[in-house]
Amino acid sequence: MLARLLLFTVLMIAEVLVKSFVHALHISKNYFWLEIIIDAGSVAVVVVLITRFLLRTGRLVARMNLRRESMQLQAGTFAFGIEALLMLIFPLLTFTEHHQLIALLDGALFASLTLLVIHYYLAAGSRKASREPSPKEQKSALRAFLIICYFFCLSLFLLFLINSTEQQKQIHISQLIDQEQQQLDLIRENLTHQVYDATLDTLILARQVNLQNLLNNHPEALSELTTDYLNLAKIKPSYEQIRFINHQGLEALRINQGYQGQLVVSEDKLQDKASRYYVTESFSLNPGEVYISPMDLNVEKGRIELPFKPIVRTATPVSDSLGNKQGIVIINLNASELLKQLKLSATTSIGEMMLLNQDGYWISGREKEAAWAFMFPEYKNRTIEQYYPGVWKTISTNESGFINTPDGYFIFKTVETSQPAVAFNNSGKKQQHPVWKLVTLVSPDMIAADLSDVSPPLGLFFIMVTLVTGIGALMYYRVQHKNIIAQQKIHHLAHHDPLTGLSNRRLFLQVLELELARSKRHKGSLALVYLDLDNFKYINDIYSHSAGDYVLQQFSERLKLILRESDTLARLGGDEFAAILPIPGTKEHLEVIAQRVISTFQEPIIFNGELLDVGISIGIAIHFNGQPMESLLHEADQAMYEAKKAGGNGYRFDR
Repeated sequence: MLARLLLFTVLMIAEVLVKSFVHALHISKNYFWLEIIIDAGSVAVVVVLITRFLLRTGRLVARMNLRRESMQLQAGTFAFGIEALLMLIFPLLTFTEHHQLIALLDGALFASLTLLVIHYYLAAGSRKASREPSPKEQKSALRAFLIICYFFCLSLFLLFLINSTEQQKQIHISQLIDQEQQQLDLIRENLTHQVYDATLDTLILARQVNLQNLLNNHPEALSELTTDYLNLAKIKPSYEQIRFINHQGLEALRINQGYQGQLVVSEDKLQDKASRYYVTESFSLNPGEVYISPMDLNVEKGRIELPFKPIVRTATPVSDSLGNKQGIVIINLNASELLKQLKLSATTSIGEMMLLNQDGYWISGREKEAAWAFMFPEYKNRTIEQYYPGVWKTISTNESGFINTPDGYFIFKTVETSQPAVAFNNSGKKQQHPVWKLVTLVSPDMIAADLSDVSPPLGLFFIMVTLVTGIGALMYYRVQHKNIIAQQKIHHLAHHDPLTGLSNRRLFLQVLELELARSKRHKGSLALVYLDLDNFKYINDIYSHSAGDYVLQQFSERLKLILRESDTLARLGGDEFAAILPIPGTKEHLEVIAQRVISTFQEPIIFNGELLDVGISIGIAIHFNGQPMESLLHEADQAMYEAKKAGGNGYRFDR
């Protein structure tokens, strides 16, 4: 017991240290098989060494017919397989990411399983060698061993394939994430570039000479400014509106993009925009600062314009020569083209492309259920957080990255609408601009579809390996089974009489020695019976040796019917037989057995139509405590000769 405890402790400590060492090597997951070989190989060497030490010190004893070197090798092989199996199982479990906890659990499992194998399969139960297994037990043990080894190796192979597939899946996912992030970068650059252009154009318009002339009430200034706005609208058709709003919030000049081109809005249709949020925000800025509005839907006369027209507004204050604010210049950037380009780019993406505003509402994507929900009070709850709880917190607090969720991988990038050149006001403080989030959702089904071509070949490969190795194991079992049968036959021939099938003299003496030892240990009784055929030489001489062989066979069969299963019957040679009767009972019981033997030989034996007359002489010796085996054999032999001298076909006791 102490040796087993020592073995368990050493194995657990060794496994924890080896696993920590391998972890410190930072081996790439692509080479997980190398990590398995290093770890399992190292602990296998430790198992061989500690087993060798325990064997040499006598604390551990190998099973019968198992040499020390063989036991050490098998212990190391089993340890290698067990650790390899554990290392293939643990990566598939996601119960913890704590390396030290995994190392301790791995060490405990490895030490326990290895100890069980050594204790129940390799080591003897005590310091005394166990008995040699019978041929039947050998066949059962071989069958069990092959079945366990077959399924164990098959499990290792299956887990190796699963881990390889998982590694390929992770590589594929990493490549997919990289591709999606590159795609998002291109879309982000396009979005920010167009907003940046509108921002620069807004600053340029605010510094126009014609605008200053208009503020100074030059008579031709409005006409010239209108021409400038029209020219810009023609060059930039994505500018839905270009406006100048005075300090009272009234539109003083407005250019619209129409189906037939650019349109100057007449004075009677100009609107009061003083209450609109973008006017208020823009007037609060200093000259040179640009306000960029969130992307929303265009509102005309208090109602959302149909069909939906997404707008991003860039505005900046306009001051006169004295520095007084006199209004704002504002450009309405039609974001429809931006969203069309976004959807066109999304066709090359494997996942679902989305554009979210800074509050987690859909701007693009989910058009039928959640897009522009923030523009409608009754749909204010339709955010990404409601559809995918916990995702928005990570997306909103990080510039870029990805999240692995049960719904799939969320890959995201942040779209900053500001640019370094215009991101700071005159005081050096950074302005707050709208932030959008580009998100791609790659569902597990999409990933599985990409890997669907890999699974069938691997499954077919596993089935083929299973069949081939199964056939190989079956053939190996048949070969070994034949060897066991051959060894059984050799063993039987070495210990049994080939004619009668009874035990021979060699086996008889071995059994007698064991029975004497058991009789002495348990203080039991034992009787030895010698039997010799009468007139046997006459039968051989007159009727041939075939007749004699037939008589011997008939004799042995009749004796088997009389004696008990616990009794041992042997042919010592020629026509001489002997029987060992443990716990024979009283002398009267032995007399009854002798009479039955004599009676059975009074029944005729017919060979080739000839009646053979055979008698039997019986000598019985009863063992007494302390009597040596040689003395017992001699007394039984002498008693048999006494019976033969008395005329045969009778029995005598030694005393």
